[in-house]
Amino acid sequence: MPVYSYKTIDAAGNELTESIEAHDKKDAAQKLRAQRKVVILLEERARIPAEETEKRELYKFSIFDHLTHISSGAIAVFFRKLSALVTSGVTLVNSLYVLEEQETVGKMRKIIGHIRLDVEGGSAFAVALKRHPQVFDSLIVGMVEAGEASGMLSDILERVARSLEQRAAFRSKIITGSIYPIIVIIAVVGVVTFLVGFVIPRIAPLLKMRGTRLPWNTQFLLNMSNWFKVYWPQFFASVMGILALTYIVYKLVKPLHYWVDRLKLKLPVIGPVLLNSIIVEFTRNLSILIKSGITVLESLGIVRNIIRNRAVKDVIDTIETHVLRGESLSIPIKAAGHIFPPMVASMVAVGEETGSLDTSLAVAADIHEKILDTYVKRMTALVEPLLIVVLGGIVGFVAWALISGILTMYHV
Repeated sequence: MPVYSYKTIDAAGNELTESIEAHDKKDAAQKLRAQRKVVILLEERARIPAEETEKRELYKFSIFDHLTHISSGAIAVFFRKLSALVTSGVTLVNSLYVLEEQETVGKMRKIIGHIRLDVEGGSAFAVALKRHPQVFDSLIVGMVEAGEASGMLSDILERVARSLEQRAAFRSKIITGSIYPIIVIIAVVGVVTFLVGFVIPRIAPLLKMRGTRLPWNTQFLLNMSNWFKVYWPQFFASVMGILALTYIVYKLVKPLHYWVDRLKLKLPVIGPVLLNSIIVEFTRNLSILIKSGITVLESLGIVRNIIRNRAVKDVIDTIETHVLRGESLSIPIKAAGHIFPPMVASMVAVGEETGSLDTSLAVAADIHEKILDTYVKRMTALVEPLLIVVLGGIVGFVAWALISGILTMYHV
């Protein structure tokens, strides 16, 4: 599909050179009119010369690049540095070149190179970012697009960096609260496997040596050990098969997504953590987008794409429909009381009345982040002793069974 370059005037009166893909010049003009852009020049861009094609070959991704994960922290550092360079008066292309030279991660360096070549070729920065959705999500692209349209790109880049840093810190907080329970669960599985698979089979001949009848707990332990020794391949194959089948059914049966995601929010202990994390993500990102100059309706669409919970996505769809009809944002949020607590609706209503919706949403995000901290600490406080009791109970039962068997040998 041909690429057309065009010049447009932004809200600040600055001229911007961007590009768009279209079937022909007429199609390109129609697309630009639909975007309500003031176009002063539209022409087909020349085909990419052989020299630039060779340059792009240098940035071709290898199989190792596809396996490399770019963290949100690394993306935040990229935007932080880019903001500093652009604010200092360095052009966007030169700033990207500097960051490309400084980057040590191969995949990130190639991505920056692709973006630089696209911008040099006339593409808007947001369009260049959009070509790498696995790294730059719709929130980042939407904010950059708004920054380019308003002529405040340097400010928006700083805001993007701050948003990504907050997101990284938020995720780190959730992960940190989950590390200890996961380690204890792994320890439980490891201890049970070791006892049943290695310790008990070596003690079993000693217990059976005298031929006396063993206590029920010792016999149960030996039976379980013998069964595991014979059928362990089938056991692990069955577990893996059930997990794989569950995953396939979940992926194929779309209605299950909604009910499973809704069930997650209703779970004891874990449910409040998941729900409050979604509330923080919704209010924080919506605040950032609205503050960046993006309309409420567009901001809702972007936030909807970021949130993964299907039940919450459906609620945001309903909110979008009500806002599209001309209703205030607080009304559908208040109606979705099973997701958003009354405080969020009240803060949104105050923000709409005072004309400071972004500030009210930010305050709501701060409040619920503190509530989330409380729930994470409560979850950790409940899960830790529970897992320790389970682990102690398993080890205690094994010790009791073995000691009972040994005492039976001596007719005690």
